[in-house]
Amino acid sequence: MKEIQQLLDITASLKKQFEGKLDFSLDGRLVGDIGEALVSEMFDIELYGKNAPVYDGIHRQSKIEVQIKASMGYYFSYPYNIDLEHYIAVHIEPNGTLEVIYNGPGKYINQFLKEGNRKFYRNISTTVTAVNLGILNNKLKKSEQLPQANLTNETL
Repeated sequence: MKEIQQLLDITASLKKQFEGKLDFSLDGRLVGDIGEALVSEMFDIELYGKNAPVYDGIHRQSKIEVQIKASMGYYFSYPYNIDLEHYIAVHIEPNGTLEVIYNGPGKYINQFLKEGNRKFYRNISTTVTAVNLGILNNKLKKSEQLPQANLTNETL
Protein backbone atom coordinates (compact mmCIF):
# COMPACT_ATOMS: atom_id res chain seq x y z
CA MET A 1 0.00 0.00 0.00
CA LYS A 2 1.43 3.33 -0.99
CA GLU A 3 -0.08 5.09 2.07
CA ILE A 4 1.84 2.82 4.41
CA GLN A 5 5.05 3.51 2.50
CA GLN A 6 4.36 7.25 2.75
CA LEU A 7 3.84 6.89 6.50
CA LEU A 8 7.11 4.98 6.82
CA ASP A 9 8.92 7.60 4.72
CA ILE A 10 7.49 10.42 6.82
CA THR A 11 8.46 8.78 10.12
CA ALA A 12 11.97 8.13 8.76
CA SER A 13 12.29 11.79 7.80
CA LEU A 14 11.05 12.95 11.21
CA LYS A 15 13.43 10.55 12.97
CA LYS A 16 16.32 12.03 11.00
CA GLN A 17 15.20 15.60 11.81
CA PHE A 18 15.08 14.83 15.56
CA GLU A 19 18.07 12.46 15.47
CA GLY A 20 18.87 10.97 18.86
CA LYS A 21 15.94 12.72 20.52
CA LEU A 22 12.75 11.11 19.18
CA ASP A 23 12.11 7.77 17.43
CA PHE A 24 8.77 8.32 15.71
CA SER A 25 8.35 4.54 15.85
CA LEU A 26 5.03 3.21 14.61
CA ASP A 27 3.80 2.03 18.00
CA GLY A 28 2.21 3.60 21.06
CA ARG A 29 5.06 6.10 21.30
CA LEU A 30 4.27 7.79 17.97
CA VAL A 31 1.60 10.13 19.37
CA GLY A 32 3.93 11.10 22.23
CA ASP A 33 6.82 11.78 19.86
CA ILE A 34 4.59 13.86 17.57
CA GLY A 35 3.35 15.81 20.58
CA GLU A 36 6.84 16.41 21.93
CA ALA A 37 8.04 17.63 18.54
CA LEU A 38 5.11 20.03 18.10
CA VAL A 39 5.19 21.31 21.70
CA SER A 40 8.97 21.80 21.58
CA GLU A 41 8.49 24.13 18.62
CA MET A 42 5.38 25.80 20.00
CA PHE A 43 7.04 26.68 23.33
CA ASP A 44 10.74 26.81 22.34
CA ILE A 45 11.73 23.78 24.40
CA GLU A 46 15.06 22.02 23.89
CA LEU A 47 14.32 18.29 24.03
CA TYR A 48 16.65 16.11 26.11
CA GLY A 49 16.25 13.04 23.96
CA LYS A 50 15.07 9.50 24.35
CA ASN A 51 14.84 7.88 27.76
CA ALA A 52 15.22 11.06 29.83
CA PRO A 53 14.04 9.95 33.29
CA VAL A 54 11.48 12.63 34.33
CA TYR A 55 11.55 15.63 32.04
CA ASP A 56 11.36 15.77 28.26
CA GLY A 57 13.21 19.04 27.88
CA ILE A 58 13.99 22.52 29.09
CA HIS A 59 12.39 25.83 28.13
CA ARG A 60 15.23 27.74 26.47
CA GLN A 61 14.39 31.20 27.84
CA SER A 62 13.39 30.44 31.45
CA LYS A 63 15.43 27.22 31.94
CA ILE A 64 12.34 25.54 33.42
CA GLU A 65 12.26 21.76 32.96
CA VAL A 66 9.16 20.43 31.24
CA GLN A 67 7.33 17.14 30.97
CA ILE A 68 5.21 16.94 27.81
CA LYS A 69 2.18 14.70 27.38
CA ALA A 70 0.21 14.36 24.19
CA SER A 71 -2.94 12.43 23.41
CA MET A 72 -5.39 12.02 20.60
CA GLY A 73 -7.88 11.14 23.35
CA TYR A 74 -8.62 13.07 26.49
CA TYR A 75 -6.60 11.22 29.12
CA PHE A 76 -3.07 12.05 30.24
CA SER A 77 -0.65 10.27 32.54
CA TYR A 78 0.94 12.01 35.51
CA PRO A 79 3.82 10.56 37.58
CA TYR A 80 3.34 9.31 41.11
CA ASN A 81 3.79 11.86 43.90
CA ILE A 82 6.01 14.30 41.99
CA ASP A 83 5.63 18.06 41.87
CA LEU A 84 6.90 18.46 38.32
CA GLU A 85 8.52 21.82 37.65
CA HIS A 86 6.31 22.22 34.58
CA TYR A 87 3.79 20.03 32.76
CA ILE A 88 2.29 20.61 29.33
CA ALA A 89 -0.58 18.41 28.13
CA VAL A 90 -1.86 18.76 24.58
CA HIS A 91 -4.65 17.14 22.64
CA ILE A 92 -3.76 16.44 19.00
CA GLU A 93 -6.72 16.88 16.69
CA PRO A 94 -7.03 14.50 13.72
CA ASN A 95 -6.03 17.38 11.39
CA GLY A 96 -2.79 17.90 13.37
CA THR A 97 -3.72 21.05 15.27
CA LEU A 98 -2.91 21.21 18.96
CA GLU A 99 -5.16 22.14 21.83
CA VAL A 100 -3.16 23.04 24.93
CA ILE A 101 -5.04 21.48 27.84
CA TYR A 102 -2.59 22.33 30.63
CA ASN A 103 0.50 24.54 30.72
CA GLY A 104 1.78 25.08 34.25
CA PRO A 105 3.51 23.77 37.36
CA GLY A 106 2.89 20.13 38.18
CA LYS A 107 2.39 20.85 41.87
CA TYR A 108 -1.26 21.76 41.27
CA ILE A 109 -1.95 18.48 39.48
CA ASN A 110 -0.17 16.48 42.17
CA GLN A 111 -2.15 18.28 44.88
CA PHE A 112 -5.41 17.61 43.00
CA LEU A 113 -4.54 13.91 42.71
CA LYS A 114 -3.63 13.63 46.41
CA GLU A 115 -6.83 15.38 47.51
CA GLY A 116 -8.87 13.01 45.37
CA ASN A 117 -7.07 9.96 46.76
CA ARG A 118 -6.36 8.84 43.22
CA LYS A 119 -4.97 5.36 42.76
CA PHE A 120 -1.63 5.12 41.04
CA TYR A 121 -0.59 2.20 38.91
CA ARG A 122 2.22 0.46 40.82
CA ASN A 123 3.09 3.83 42.38
CA ILE A 124 4.34 4.94 38.97
CA SER A 125 1.58 7.02 37.41
CA THR A 126 -2.12 7.71 37.11
CA THR A 127 -4.37 9.23 34.48
CA VAL A 128 -5.95 12.66 34.59
CA THR A 129 -8.79 13.73 32.34
CA ALA A 130 -8.56 16.72 30.03
CA VAL A 131 -11.58 18.18 31.84
CA ASN A 132 -9.77 18.17 35.19
CA LEU A 133 -6.55 19.50 33.65
CA GLY A 134 -8.54 22.25 31.93
CA ILE A 135 -10.13 23.30 35.23
CA LEU A 136 -6.70 23.45 36.88
CA ASN A 137 -5.25 25.32 33.89
CA ASN A 138 -7.96 27.99 34.12
CA LYS A 139 -6.90 28.70 37.72
CA LEU A 140 -3.28 29.42 36.76
CA LYS A 141 -1.79 32.89 36.69
CA LYS A 142 -0.38 33.91 33.31
CA SER A 143 3.05 34.14 34.95
CA GLU A 144 2.86 30.41 35.80
CA GLN A 145 2.49 29.44 32.14
CA LEU A 146 5.24 29.20 29.56
CA PRO A 147 4.78 31.66 26.70
CA GLN A 148 4.37 30.34 23.19
CA ALA A 149 7.28 30.98 20.87
CA ASN A 150 6.84 33.47 18.06
CA LEU A 151 5.89 31.20 15.19
CA THR A 152 5.78 32.04 11.53
CA ASN A 153 2.64 31.39 9.53
CA GLU A 154 3.98 27.93 8.75
CA THR A 155 1.65 25.21 9.93
CA LEU A 156 3.11 22.94 12.59
